[in-house]
Amino acid sequence: MGKIRGVCWGLVAFCFVCTGPTFGQRCGVERWSVKTGTDSDSSHVDLSNSQPANIRDLVALQPPNPLPKDSRFAPTETTVFVVNATLTDYKLEAGATGDSDYHLVLMDEQGNTMVAEIPSPTCVGAGSAFASQITNARAQFDAQFSATSSFQTANVAVQVTGVGFFDFFHHQHGAAPNVIELHPVLDIQFNPGPTNGDFVLSGSSAVMHLHGGSSSSVSVTASPMGQGGSLSNIDFTVSGLPSGVTSKVAPGGVGKVNLILTAPASVPGGTFPIVVTAAGKGRSHSLTIALNTSNAPETEESPQWEYKMITAATEQDVVDQANLLGAQEWELVSVTRVSGPSAWRAFFKRLKKD
Repeated sequence: MGKIRGVCWGLVAFCFVCTGPTFGQRCGVERWSVKTGTDSDSSHVDLSNSQPANIRDLVALQPPNPLPKDSRFAPTETTVFVVNATLTDYKLEAGATGDSDYHLVLMDEQGNTMVAEIPSPTCVGAGSAFASQITNARAQFDAQFSATSSFQTANVAVQVTGVGFFDFFHHQHGAAPNVIELHPVLDIQFNPGPTNGDFVLSGSSAVMHLHGGSSSSVSVTASPMGQGGSLSNIDFTVSGLPSGVTSKVAPGGVGKVNLILTAPASVPGGTFPIVVTAAGKGRSHSLTIALNTSNAPETEESPQWEYKMITAATEQDVVDQANLLGAQEWELVSVTRVSGPSAWRAFFKRLKKD
């Protein structure tokens, strides 16, 4: 009888090992608390105000150096982005080096790519503010595709909502140049329909240079979100210009304008945050550009500067980022506040290095 009981217990143990929900599953290590929302900064993620974004602008963002281990790099990693793109391929990150995420490769119309990741719900701590949304996103994906440990082709339009995240580079398939990701994914819609005229606003440059008695220009584009979006009747306005500087908004095509600024010879020198606002169909989005003015002609002997603008959700975010940039010889020029989430704008400059 004892022998039979021992055999039975062995079978029970064997079955538990085979069917237990977490046995043999490997979860992540690097920045895992940030990836899954169990870090102390997760409360700063603005889940109620997702921001429309495009891959082109996200892959151009400056990543932190070095990457923080268990904290977030604001405002990117405290922002929920909504991206419309093509899901080109996907896989389950399994095996000895995998972390059980679904690895999704997103691509825009210009061929820019970035990665989005849906963690396994069983690898997400109970204290995560994102747990229910991750579980739902995983179920949404499973209803559409069956992920395996090999990449499979999808080539389907998607709208992905996820938290901004900078990863370490380890030759990820589809990784952006700055290794930005949507991680974790909180929602995914396949073949999304029109988005009621909503759009993403972007500029050809975050900085303009303007000398006294001259003009300068930058192009601003409103790109539709979703499939079949329309951008007719979008109005562009400019605010925050320094004294004496005038602006002209010249049409540049559907959803695109050229902003032309002209300065008098006596223009005050300095760095001024100007705000371009696009409004239409009940939607309004703003873009901040750093305008650098000088009333002295530019000469070969003049120092050559490079400029950077950051956005932040709070004053403390500004201070934290200024400390990081200060270590890289960036000098804070000015700080301003506009309406909406991530409303703080700070401008930095440093001498260009040969």
